[in-house]
Amino acid sequence: MSDTPKRWWQWVLMYPTIVIALVAGVPQIYQWVSAVAIGLSPFGNVSDAQTQEKAWVRNVNCLHDIDHIKPSASTDYSIDLVSCPSGDILITLTPLRNPNQQVSRWIVTNDLFGEFAESLLTIRTLAQNLGAEPDGPTAVRIIDIKKEGSIVIRRVQLSDNTCVDETIDAYTGRRLSQKPAPCTKF
Repeated sequence: MSDTPKRWWQWVLMYPTIVIALVAGVPQIYQWVSAVAIGLSPFGNVSDAQTQEKAWVRNVNCLHDIDHIKPSASTDYSIDLVSCPSGDILITLTPLRNPNQQVSRWIVTNDLFGEFAESLLTIRTLAQNLGAEPDGPTAVRIIDIKKEGSIVIRRVQLSDNTCVDETIDAYTGRRLSQKPAPCTKF
């Protein structure tokens, strides 16, 4: 008798790692095929590309109704921002030396906050329906910024002419705390 299997099920019984490897590889192969099908490299991020495409569809009418903001920057590209009512922000970067290589990318703000933001929006809507006071003063000007390790502290002047120091985690971008401060630079 020979030691090699004669039938397919004998192979499966003798070499279960072959089956495990093939089954485990299916999602990765699907990811590669999906990436190539939408014009990305095989290792491109399909989920991110689909999110960008959905943002374009969701905000197509916003692009001609909203004013563009062009902040000045000391970079070799110009920056163009469009903030849409959906909360999404379109950032367009145009290289000054080669304007034909313009890149536009959506920042989907709902993705930044996730479930936490949705619960806050629900609470805020409920409070407004119950006749609660409107939000307090809003930030109008950044006076100064300093960085201490992974913490960013920015001094902000509010709409009521008071100032606060906001402590921000540089890795996540989340505000950790806020405390009153003098309206001067650090």
